[in-house]
Amino acid sequence: MPNDSAKQARHNATQRSYYEDRDRAENHRMLACQTPYVMNHIDHMIAFSGVKPGDRVLDIGCGMGKFTIPLSQRGIEVDGFDLSPKLLEELRAQAGDDSKIKTFCGDILEPNTNLNGQYDHVVGFFMLHHLFDLQQAMSHIAPLLKPNGQVVFLEPNPWCALFYIQVTLAPTMSWKAEKGILNLTPGKTTRCLHNAGFKDVEFNRYGILPPAIRNTALGEKFETAYDKIAPLRPISAFQMVKARLSSKEG
Repeated sequence: MPNDSAKQARHNATQRSYYEDRDRAENHRMLACQTPYVMNHIDHMIAFSGVKPGDRVLDIGCGMGKFTIPLSQRGIEVDGFDLSPKLLEELRAQAGDDSKIKTFCGDILEPNTNLNGQYDHVVGFFMLHHLFDLQQAMSHIAPLLKPNGQVVFLEPNPWCALFYIQVTLAPTMSWKAEKGILNLTPGKTTRCLHNAGFKDVEFNRYGILPPAIRNTALGEKFETAYDKIAPLRPISAFQMVKARLSSKEG
């Protein structure tokens, strides 16, 4: 059955107000930066996905460009896509007049068909759990890719208790906007990807520290050691998933 468009509109309004109603200081976590925490995520994404300079990449839910801008600075041909025109305006301001980043505003459930077949990779950083319908989103993302293109997403690990503590206690976070994390278990995510025509689904988990600690020298050493302990990976803080678009031949 199709989703109720009124519910989708309310969901989108909630997500937009969640970020747009904050002042710039309250949105500091979304600003582009090159801290060890951010660069660690970028490094993991590139190593896991194989994204390389010259590849065409669409960053969905790019927000203010926290990850979009560092990807562009590494020679990757990245465009930004977001629901909020206000956040995209901030991205362009941070990127500067010389930036090659193109931005597109809209709902991924109703993407611009002019973008179909344009990208080697579609990526997303901490955005899947903000979507209205994960299955529909994957089905609309697939046409954006070139043949054999790839999706790669970084999300909180739903099996890590620290995220639930953060959402409950952080004054700028709410369960109303963050509850989608419960839909990102490997089983549910894999089914959505397969149903949308993706194959070779693979997960990777890493990390445990929040930015303030990870950005210290001691925090970096601790997390590097933590990531080497295989039995702890299932409860790590971050979960990446990638999948390849199936060819028409199967």
